[in-house]
Amino acid sequence: MAEVFHCTTSNGIILSNCWFAFGAYGTKHPLRATKVEEFFIGKVLSVGVLYEAVKLLGAIVVPEFAHTTISRCLGIPEHNVRVITRRVGGGFGGKCFRAMPVATACAVAAYKLQRPVRIYMNRKTDMIIAGGRHPMKLTYSVGFKSDGKITALDILINAGISVDVSPIMPHHIVETLKMYDWGALSFDIKLCKTNHSSKSAMRAPGEVQATFTAEAVIEHVATTLSLDVDSVRSKNLHNFNSLVFFFEGSAGEPVEYTLPSIWNKLAISSSFKERTEKIKQFNTCNKWQKRGISRVPIVHEVALTPTPGKISILSDGSVAVEVGGIELGQGLWTKVKQMAAFALSSIQCDEMGDFLEKIRVIQADTLSLIQRGLTAGSTKSESTCEAIRLCCNMLVERLILINKKLQEQMGSVKWSTLILQYGSALLLDSRRYSWYSPVSIEELQRSLSSVENGNGSRVKVVVGNIGMSYYYKELESFDKYIDLRCVPELSMIRRDDIRMIIGATVRISKAIEALREGNIVWKKIADHMEKVASRFVRNSASLGGNLVMAQRNHFPSDIAIVLLAVGLLVNLMNGLKSEEITMEEFLRMPELDSKSILVSVKIPDWDRIMSISSGTKMKLLFETYRATSRPLGNALPYSNATLMAKISRCASSDGMVVSDYRFAFGAYGTKHTIRATKVEEFLTGKVLSVDVLYEAVKLLRSIVVLDDDTSYPAYRSSLAAGFLFEFFSHLVEGNAESPNGYMNGYSTLMSPARHLDHGKVSTLLTSGKQEVGLNKQYHPVDEPIAKSGAVIQASGEAVYVDDIPSPTKCLHGAFIFSTKPLARVKGIELKPKSVADGVNAVISFKDILGENLGIKTGFGPEPLFADDFTRCTGQYIALVVADTQKHADMAADLAVVDYDMENLEPPILSVEEVVRKSSFFEVPSFFQPKQVGDFSKGMAEADHKILSAEIKLGSQYYFYMETQTALAVPDEDNCIVVYSSIQAPEYAQSTISRCLGIPEHNVRVITRRVGGGFGGKAMEAIPVATACALAAYNLRRPVPMHMNRKTDKKTTGGRHPMEVTYSVGFKEDGKMTTLHLDILINAGIGVDISPIIPLFMVDAIKKYDWVAFSFDIKVCRTNHSSKSAMRGPGEVQGTFISEAVIEHVASVLSMDADSGAAGELKEYTLPSIWDKLAASSSFKERTDMIKQFNMCNKWQKGGISRVPIVHEVLLQSNPGKVSILGDGSVAVEVGGIELGQGLWTKVKQMTAISLSAIQCDGMGDFLEKIRIIQADTLSLVQGGLTAGSTTSECSCEAVRICCNILVERLTPIKEKFQEQMGSVEWGILILEATRQVEVNLLTGQTTILQSDIIYDCGQSLNPAVDLEQIEGAFVQGIGFFMLEEYLSNSDGLVILEGTWTYKIPTVGTIPRQFNVEIMNSGHHKKRLISSKASGEPPLLLALLH
Repeated sequence: MAEVFHCTTSNGIILSNCWFAFGAYGTKHPLRATKVEEFFIGKVLSVGVLYEAVKLLGAIVVPEFAHTTISRCLGIPEHNVRVITRRVGGGFGGKCFRAMPVATACAVAAYKLQRPVRIYMNRKTDMIIAGGRHPMKLTYSVGFKSDGKITALDILINAGISVDVSPIMPHHIVETLKMYDWGALSFDIKLCKTNHSSKSAMRAPGEVQATFTAEAVIEHVATTLSLDVDSVRSKNLHNFNSLVFFFEGSAGEPVEYTLPSIWNKLAISSSFKERTEKIKQFNTCNKWQKRGISRVPIVHEVALTPTPGKISILSDGSVAVEVGGIELGQGLWTKVKQMAAFALSSIQCDEMGDFLEKIRVIQADTLSLIQRGLTAGSTKSESTCEAIRLCCNMLVERLILINKKLQEQMGSVKWSTLILQYGSALLLDSRRYSWYSPVSIEELQRSLSSVENGNGSRVKVVVGNIGMSYYYKELESFDKYIDLRCVPELSMIRRDDIRMIIGATVRISKAIEALREGNIVWKKIADHMEKVASRFVRNSASLGGNLVMAQRNHFPSDIAIVLLAVGLLVNLMNGLKSEEITMEEFLRMPELDSKSILVSVKIPDWDRIMSISSGTKMKLLFETYRATSRPLGNALPYSNATLMAKISRCASSDGMVVSDYRFAFGAYGTKHTIRATKVEEFLTGKVLSVDVLYEAVKLLRSIVVLDDDTSYPAYRSSLAAGFLFEFFSHLVEGNAESPNGYMNGYSTLMSPARHLDHGKVSTLLTSGKQEVGLNKQYHPVDEPIAKSGAVIQASGEAVYVDDIPSPTKCLHGAFIFSTKPLARVKGIELKPKSVADGVNAVISFKDILGENLGIKTGFGPEPLFADDFTRCTGQYIALVVADTQKHADMAADLAVVDYDMENLEPPILSVEEVVRKSSFFEVPSFFQPKQVGDFSKGMAEADHKILSAEIKLGSQYYFYMETQTALAVPDEDNCIVVYSSIQAPEYAQSTISRCLGIPEHNVRVITRRVGGGFGGKAMEAIPVATACALAAYNLRRPVPMHMNRKTDKKTTGGRHPMEVTYSVGFKEDGKMTTLHLDILINAGIGVDISPIIPLFMVDAIKKYDWVAFSFDIKVCRTNHSSKSAMRGPGEVQGTFISEAVIEHVASVLSMDADSGAAGELKEYTLPSIWDKLAASSSFKERTDMIKQFNMCNKWQKGGISRVPIVHEVLLQSNPGKVSILGDGSVAVEVGGIELGQGLWTKVKQMTAISLSAIQCDGMGDFLEKIRIIQADTLSLVQGGLTAGSTTSECSCEAVRICCNILVERLTPIKEKFQEQMGSVEWGILILEATRQVEVNLLTGQTTILQSDIIYDCGQSLNPAVDLEQIEGAFVQGIGFFMLEEYLSNSDGLVILEGTWTYKIPTVGTIPRQFNVEIMNSGHHKKRLISSKASGEPPLLLALLH
């Protein structure tokens, strides 16, 4: 307030009595500006006086990351932390990193106190600690012509005390500065560490400041040149060529650069030129109030980030969506809902009009969906929508087939109906298959009668259906299944006076339990049944099912043999009829059909039948026999038998008379178990004697006649005779010793010393000892640590090829292979037609794009498929590709190959024919073994000779746990990815490349682990992987193949069989003088690796000093399947041959074989090992004990031997790669494959010891930091085969060299740290390595009268949401440029306290006229529906000068 009056000496005005009051500025109270009042008194007002007064007055007056952070802070695994975010009430970057310490502090307090803890930060605290936008000091130098071109900028940025996200600022600044064509742009940008609070990302970090900088330079240039600012801007806008020069690859296509057109359009739509002229006129007329107008361009680089998404369609048809982006108020959820609705609507169901209402986006949860980083950068909505679109497309693929089926039945289909039907469609198709579970005999009869009156539908009666899984595979599908498990009459067990009745559906294990409670015969039956299959199978399989399989499927049932001998009765039901027949009649009758049901069986109680008592003269003799390859472990018998007889003492002699025999033997060349009735009739009424028993055995041999294709026929026949002899021998031989011994009861049935029970000999380990010599010098190498991956293998968590989830649109493959050794292939037909429904294609040699190549070794190629001729059994003819593995296997099994053998020479099937036809493979000279000494001289010096003795060695199947398997997935750009269970991924890569006719870098073969190889996954896995790759490449769909055991056995070849003829000379004391071998190796049709076998064989035979050693070894080409390497190829056969020769010599000389060998051992440590073994095993003492045992036992013998071996170690080059990651963990990749041999474990140990040379602290449990990763032929060249027993060592050596290089690099860094810190932790060591504006010039008050924005959104996902984003960002930019000041005191402490002193834009500060236009500039294929960013770039448009 002031009093004024006119000056008498001038026209001016004089002030008197002034009162000037001002608000508190740095004082506790408002104040009067008394000095200013005194200054004015008496002075005439003028501009100069007013200026001095003003000067006088002035003198008075910044989810997933939080998850990791919390985990590390609490010292717990990340999977123990769950961070949930539903929505955020505004972020602008302030909730990116500044929210993490808040969440972590809450977590620490809650974890320590074990109580919930919440923080809701007040505005004052929030403003003090949040940091905010980066302040910066800008120093620029600019050179320009008349059109203003920039040459250099120098910028300093204040980052605060910690780094936060400040390192991204220079990039964002420079990218934003490129909005203009500067001609040349250079910069020196430094991040300054100060003791201010840390600055963080804030909406458009760096871009806002850079936009300001660019416009400041433009305006400075315009002022210097006295040009209009807008004209300078226009002259410096990019054309597309300059845009490419500045932005390079991210510039996009010319059609995408819309800024020039927007610039011109904005000028027109906003009447820019007319309004500019009006403003100039306004400013001319107004001295103290000015207006301005400007248009500002921006160019924003769009960067998309991978973002996860998950969609769940619930049973009511509603949709739950979870995404990696957070709803900050930017409309992300809205866009996601729209995208989900759009993508799912392609299913085209009824009632999808209000589909948006069915969709809910749920909260972010770090344990439900990995969030994948920040919701920032303005493109999270687009990235999230893309993730959802991909999810929806997968769901639509699954649903569309069901929708089509329902449309065929119902016409239109509602969404809710489709979803309800989807679940049931995953099970049996109810239109094709029916499942019945009758609960009574009556219901079962009605079900069977409906089958009888049906229309030819196929029916299967099931209980456990175990037979299909273990014994036979169904080659047909059924229309109806009848489950018998719920029929009570079929599942009961009961006893009466003379029998036990067991229902047909009773599990075998339950039947065993019931039989164990009965008499001695039943107990023996139970003992025998317990040797059948495994416990799991016995718990699942039914007694009736086992017998029906024996009757219908010719199953070699042990149970049928036992029950046949005891006189079992079988109760059958056919429709309403029931009948009871004997077991013999049951087995001989025609095969049961689906209308006939086995109801129960009756097992006689022979104790009661015979009325056994102490005074009874007749006794019962009963025994079961079973000879298998192994006593335990679910092995089918070579031969089995059950023998029962009634015996009594002969009245006229001391002998035993046998009556009422029942002898049952396993099927030998017959369909079913048989009774030896002729032998029974022969023995009836005869007094047992050696002669009688001998005649009975001869008669049995004539009855037991085996089929030609039965394996080991002589052995099986002798077993049957042996069982009969053993059954009676104790009665014949024991008469003289103890004529009454047997009559005392069952206890003396047999003497253990004379009885070899093929089923009772225990083979379980009772004790053992393991000794390991440890060497602590090389810890952890040489320590018996647990095998890497052992736990996940034992638990079933280890992922093998067949465990990889089938990709979408997946097909499955199965081989059709030849059953003829040499034939012309005229055609292939799939039968029946119903099975072919699921078949997609049949791939043969005609479909091969490159070479017909299945295996390629250094010795020669082998074809993938037979061409017009098949040249061996088991050769692949074609690959059936079907919708499921079962359909593919069934189609391949039922395929009918039309063979023609007319005018073809007979196939070569024996090595003798090979010799006659000279069909040999050539052995390269460098693989030919060298002969030793002079054979003729050795023979001349010999005291004894063995000439032309023969040995025949058969083949061996690999029998790995995991059969041959592969998965091929077509990839982009003419590439293919193959997951293979293989020992030689590199060989597969090369073969696939040549077969498909593509470069090797287009083929990626990945092998994580192999479920057993033994050499069978070396070459034999290549055609499996190649066939899958060929099918996948041709059909452009993923193709896995998991070969069934039957096909695997028939096609993979196995170990090399061979025939050997040897001649040997030796001295009287057993000393060899010479050995000559003639060996014919059956290599099969393909060369494979067969030429290496002779060398390996000879090396193995050389373990003995033969003095002179000559040989003639030929590799024979036959029409058998190709033989391949199998564990110890050639060495196994060579060792057998040498031991056979040694034993033959010992036998001729009547010497102990061990004494002949002891002096013949070669050098190195073998002699000392030989002697040490003799001492530690008490070899001599045990040898004497066995000799004594053999003298006392006629029918059972013992033996003992010790055998030396010498193995030549061959090393091969092997690659390795070691990567040390940011947290100190170590990833190792090697050329060797983990086959179960512990290669990974050894490599981990070698890595640990090699890196421990750096001698850091915290390396005690270093093995836990090391992981061996899968083999990948494009990541690391594999270096050949994992074979020869030395790949682990070669891989370890490669890794050792890698580690030494890393240690060499790390050592200087460690030494520097040691100088500073003393001890150095391993982890620490690794971490180092358009607007119209009105401004009041007196007060600075600014009013934005009008803003016009045209924004290129590409193709907006949601224009309403994008408009909100554009306007909101623009207004926030106004706040930054015009209103908001983030002040701090001299110590850097923010002094703002809430909204009291910090003001953001409100309704009064937004433009009075606000025009925004979204320009849809068309489709751009590289973006999701061509959408561009809308969250941050508009903020830059708020720039005002």
